[in-house]
Amino acid sequence: MRQRRIGSTDLLASEVGLAVWSLVAGPRARSDEDAADLLAAALDLGVSYFAATDSDDGGRAEELLGPAVRGHRDEVTVATTFGYDTTPRPWDPDPTAPRHDWSPGFAGRALDRSLQRLRLEPVDLWLLHHPGMDAVESDELFEFLDAQVAKGKVRAYGVALGPGPGWADEGAAALGERRVAAVEAVYNVAERSPGGDLAALATETGAGLLARDPLAPRLPPAARERLEFLERDRDQTLDQALLRLALAEAAVATTLPAVRDRGHLAELAGVADLPPPSAEDLDRLAELREANFGVDSRTAS
Repeated sequence: MRQRRIGSTDLLASEVGLAVWSLVAGPRARSDEDAADLLAAALDLGVSYFAATDSDDGGRAEELLGPAVRGHRDEVTVATTFGYDTTPRPWDPDPTAPRHDWSPGFAGRALDRSLQRLRLEPVDLWLLHHPGMDAVESDELFEFLDAQVAKGKVRAYGVALGPGPGWADEGAAALGERRVAAVEAVYNVAERSPGGDLAALATETGAGLLARDPLAPRLPPAARERLEFLERDRDQTLDQALLRLALAEAAVATTLPAVRDRGHLAELAGVADLPPPSAEDLDRLAELREANFGVDSRTAS
């Protein structure tokens, strides 16, 4: 699989990465055994970028990722997040509501916990998870981040954005004012905003875009049917074509598609052998977006 540099850092990422957090959270969460099997398959296929999170299911993604990649440490880039305080607070009106803590003290404890779960050091890319402007504007926090890089506990830092908390404005400020190394955001053929603007700004600032949801999972079935020309009479699947479209953006360092199983992962890993989208493809896609893919937004699910 081809590698790309993450912005102007010395970190490399495979064009197809693996979102380890997607294996352990939500209705499709896998067992430890199934997740470990998919991680092993990813390594066999040349996947070298692995994205965990420290907050979902008590950091389970980190606990699974560490043992899987420890024997390949020099071959992989490991990313994880911080910022969410998941400590139970029974006295709160809603004890399960997500809460942020951007204090350097909390961030330091979060980093130590991540390193303990991963059992490897340093964290290659440490991402602020859904930061608000209060986090981006905190000189104290970014002085702390720079200190962790100087200490060798973190190689680079960036932001993981919404949708929802921490989105367009925060991403632009993190790139333009804080010069973060990378920004993770939704970016696909149907959802170009704010990912497209962030990609342009990332290019200006020397950062990398980590494209989440490149297979456009929220595109209605009726709209997806209008994209079938991308696979018709071509030696590629629609998912491969959608991945190639995301990778056509120069700022994209890696993609983080939702992976169903080993076979689907192998299918996506094969995009390196496929041609990029043609000018005609891009023109047709622009027309489809202009027409909302022919779907009435009032009835689209």
